[in-house]
Amino acid sequence: MISSLNIKIKSHSVMFLFSLFVTGSFIFGKLYAEIIEPELLTFYRFLFGALILGSYLVYSKNLSRSILFRPWRYLVLGGIYSVYFVFMFIALRYTSTISTSAIFALMPFSTLILDSLLFNKKSKTLIWLALGLSSFGALFIVFDGSLQNALKFKMDYGELIFLIGTIVYSSYALLQPRLNNSEHLLITTFGVLIAGTLIVGSTLVIQGKNFTPNTISLGLILLVIYLAIFASIGTILCLNYASNKIPGTNVMAYSLLIPFWVLLVESFGNEGLAPAYTYIGIVPIGMGLILLYRNS
Repeated sequence: MISSLNIKIKSHSVMFLFSLFVTGSFIFGKLYAEIIEPELLTFYRFLFGALILGSYLVYSKNLSRSILFRPWRYLVLGGIYSVYFVFMFIALRYTSTISTSAIFALMPFSTLILDSLLFNKKSKTLIWLALGLSSFGALFIVFDGSLQNALKFKMDYGELIFLIGTIVYSSYALLQPRLNNSEHLLITTFGVLIAGTLIVGSTLVIQGKNFTPNTISLGLILLVIYLAIFASIGTILCLNYASNKIPGTNVMAYSLLIPFWVLLVESFGNEGLAPAYTYIGIVPIGMGLILLYRNS
């Protein structure tokens, strides 16, 4: 009983870190979104992440042949990660970090719907209510607090692209436990990073794009390091750990924290306070998160 409780507490703590890591990728990624190609930035974050984690696994003698068992699993999970991150960096070129973080808050509801449709998972009414409430708040922000915009489904290009990427990403927490073969957590993470590197690298070759950025700066190098260590290795480790301990919907519920962190940073940044509708939309997102936390 106590052991089970400790595992749940640890899982929720891990996902709290996940929300901070993802928030950083929004904030810092926005700064360089127009300077480097989204595919190239994603390629380097996966490549350096794989090199760092792979070096550690070799040094610690934890790299095992288990990574070769059904390697197609990593291509599926790496493909999901690749689509999400490329779409995120594309979206940040056209829309604000607040809008993208609000769309990201739709992910738990998307996960719930996919879990219900694909795996016939029955969830409590309270969970549907909580995620429906939080999704309402997220959409309120995305549509600028306008009913007319909502009825017309008025979204800019960046928001639409990121919505697609978020829906794809929401399947990760559902598929990862089903594709897991009891490998060491670091092995699974390493496999996903390698797969992501191969997938994104292949798309660069097919498109005939250069593997060298047009502009290289210290800030860009630091961004790639952050994305490789925290937003790649960190987020994948968090998801892989928590996905095997608590339900996928509860895992993705921590994406509801991200609009709060982004709004906090934006409000005290150079641009000043966000539009009023943003703060209004945050309220139902917070209420949904509280309901989910109490339920868990």
